Amino acid sequence: MQSTLYFLDIFLADFFSYSRKVSFSLFIFFFGIFFLPSLSKAQTNTNVLWASEVIDFSSEYFDENNPTQNTAKQILGKPNVLPAIWQSPCAWSPARPEARQDEWIKVGFEKAIFVKQIAIAESFGAGAISAIILYDLQDKGHLVYKNQRTQPAPIQGQLLNIYLKQKTTYKVKSVKIKLNTIDVGGWNNIDAIGISESDIPIKAEINITKDIPFNETERLPRTVNSPYSEILPIISPDGKTLFFDRKDHPQNTPSISAGKENDDVWFSRHISDTVWSEAQRLSEPVNNNQHNYVCSVTPDGNVILLANAYLPSGKMEQGASISYKTIDGSWSYPEPLKIKDFYNTDKYAEICLSPNRKVLIMAIRREDTFGSRDLYVSFLQKDNSWSVPKNMGSMLNSAASEITPTLSSDNKTLYFASDGRSGYGSFDMYVSRRLDDTWTNWSEPLNLGNVLNSAGWDAGYSIDASGEYAYFASSKHSNKTTASELDIYRAKLHVEVRPDPILLISGTVYNSKTKEPIGAEIFYEMLPSGENAGTAQADPQTGNYKIALPPNSNYGFLAKSRGFVSVSENIDATGNEVYKEIKRDLYLTPIEVGQKIRLNNVFFRQGTNKLLTESYPELDRLVLFMLENPTITIEVEGHTDLEGIPTMNMKLSALRVKAIQDYLVNKKIDKKRIETRPYGSTNPITRKRDEESKKLNRRVEFKILSY
Repeated sequence: MQSTLYFLDIFLADFFSYSRKVSFSLFIFFFGIFFLPSLSKAQTNTNVLWASEVIDFSSEYFDENNPTQNTAKQILGKPNVLPAIWQSPCAWSPARPEARQDEWIKVGFEKAIFVKQIAIAESFGAGAISAIILYDLQDKGHLVYKNQRTQPAPIQGQLLNIYLKQKTTYKVKSVKIKLNTIDVGGWNNIDAIGISESDIPIKAEINITKDIPFNETERLPRTVNSPYSEILPIISPDGKTLFFDRKDHPQNTPSISAGKENDDVWFSRHISDTVWSEAQRLSEPVNNNQHNYVCSVTPDGNVILLANAYLPSGKMEQGASISYKTIDGSWSYPEPLKIKDFYNTDKYAEICLSPNRKVLIMAIRREDTFGSRDLYVSFLQKDNSWSVPKNMGSMLNSAASEITPTLSSDNKTLYFASDGRSGYGSFDMYVSRRLDDTWTNWSEPLNLGNVLNSAGWDAGYSIDASGEYAYFASSKHSNKTTASELDIYRAKLHVEVRPDPILLISGTVYNSKTKEPIGAEIFYEMLPSGENAGTAQADPQTGNYKIALPPNSNYGFLAKSRGFVSVSENIDATGNEVYKEIKRDLYLTPIEVGQKIRLNNVFFRQGTNKLLTESYPELDRLVLFMLENPTITIEVEGHTDLEGIPTMNMKLSALRVKAIQDYLVNKKIDKKRIETRPYGSTNPITRKRDEESKKLNRRVEFKILSY
C-alpha cells in the first residue's frame, strides 16, 4: 500500500469518511444565528459538570473497522462537535437509525450536585430527546422533562438547555436520557450531557484564546501562486525558503498514469516583505513520476523530509525519506527512514521531522488508534533507526481524525488539524504544548481562530521559527472556483498561539587555517549534561548552517568533519523571552603539527582550578580525539585575563592546566602524551579590560605537538 498524499484527495477522503450515515447536503453549519460560540469569559458557566462515566445504555453503534467510534463512551466530557453541526464519530449513536422502542443512556458525574439546568449536546439528528430522568444519591429517579410529541428540531444540531423551575432539593449523581428514534428519522448523535447548579446558560464553546485578534490573510504573489494549484506549503524555520507541491503544471514529471501530470516539489525564496523569487521546480531524484512533496525542512535548509520511502527501484512505498543538499547544489537520492514496526492501515499519512532531527510525529492509523488517524511519535535511536511509533494520547487524539502535524522550533509547540473537537468546520487547526518529556502529556488543544479556520476543511499549516506567520493553502480567498484550485496564503499568528521564542543561530563553517568555507555536520548539546540536543548540516558549497535552540537551556555547539579538530562554541538560552537571530561562525582546525585549538567550553569555578560539570562534554571530546589518534601528543595551555597579580595568575593557570591533564589521564590517556604550559596573563589576545575582552583572554587551548 502506498501512503502517497495530496491535498484534494485528503479533503475528499476525510470529508466523506462517514458517508455511511450522512449525505453531503446535511453537512451544515449555523454560526452567527443559533450557535455563535461565546468568546467572553464573563458569559461562561464555569460550574458545569460534564458526564464522566457511562453507567448503562440501550445500544451503541459498532463498526468492527472503527470499534471506538460512536460508542457510548463518546458521550463523556464536554462537547467536541457543537457548535459545528455534523455527524461525528465523537458522539454516541444508537445501534440503528430507527428503533422500535426508546433508546436510552445513563451517565454519572464525578460528584453529586443540586441541579438547576441540564444541557444535552444533540450534535446531529436533533429533536429526538423524549425524556430526562435525574437520579439522587439513593438512585431514585426523578422525571424532569418529557416530550410527548418528539419531532425533528428545526435544525440538524443543537445544545438543548432544560431549565428547572427550582433547583432540585436532592443532589444529582446521574442522568438518564431517552430518545424517540422513530419520529426523528435518521441517525441521532448525542455528543455530551452536562448539569449545573446555575441558570447561566451552558454553552457549546470552541476552546480558543479569548483575545485573539482575527487578522486578515495575505495571498502570496504570482511568483509563488500560478494558474495551477499550489498546495502543502512548508516554510523553512528561518522563513526564507518555501517548499510546496504544484499540481498539473506542464513542467512537472509525467505521471505513471497516462495522460496526467504529476505533483512535483517547487520552491521559492523570500526576498523582502512581500517579494518572493520566481518559483523553481526541484529536479530528479526528489521529483519522479509519482506524488512528491516535502514534509519538513531543517533550519539550515540543507535537509528535507519527503513523503514516502524512495526505493532503489524508483518505486515508492509507505514511510518517509531524507534528502541532503549536495556540493553541486542539487539534492541526494532520498534515503528511506528505518522506522521499527512501521505500518499504517490508512491510505493516507503525514510525517513531520522536528527541527533538531531527533523526533518524528506521524498522522497514521494503527491497532491502538483511538479512532481514524491518530498522532504518533517516534524517536531517533543510536543506530540511526527510529523507535516504534507511540500513540501521543487522548488529549490530542480523538475518535475522529488528527492529521497534518507540525512541530515548531521550540520542540514543544504542536500544530495539527482535527475533526474530533469543537471547531468552525469539518477540520480545524489547533495548537497544543508538550508538558513533559513523555510526549504523551499535552495541554488541551486551542483552536487557531476563525480566520485561519473556516466552515470548511482547514489543515496543513506550516509555521516559521519566529512563530510570526502560518502558511497554508486555500481556495476560499482566491478567484479559483473549485476545491482543487488552491493558492498559498499566510497570516500572522497571535502571540498566544505562537511557539516559545527560540534562538536561531546561523553562521559559516570555516577552515581555521585557510579561512575557506567547508561543509560539515553540526552538533549541539545541552550543558552541563552533554545530552545531544540535535544535529544540522552545513551547506557543502558555502559552509552556511542554521540551528534552532529552544529556550531554558545552556548549549554547546560545534562542527565536525573528517581530518579536522572541532572548535566549539557555547550560548546560554536560559531565560530567553524573545525570538533572536544570532550570528556565530564555526571553525575546524586541520590536524597538523603546530595547530592550536581553543577549548571554548571548558569552565572553572571563579578563582579556582575546580572544573565545572559543563566542561565534561568538551573534555570528553578531547579524550575521544586522542583515542582515535593514538600517535598525537598535545600541549595544554592555560591563560588568564589581565586583572590581578601576575604571579597569582601564573599559579592559577598552572593549577588549571594540571586539572585538565589529570582529567585526561583519569580517562586512560597516557600522561606522556599531555604536556602542560601555564601562561597566566603574559600572552593576552587583547589589552582591553572590558568584560568581553576579559572573556577573550581567559582561555584554555591545546597545541598539536606531534602527529
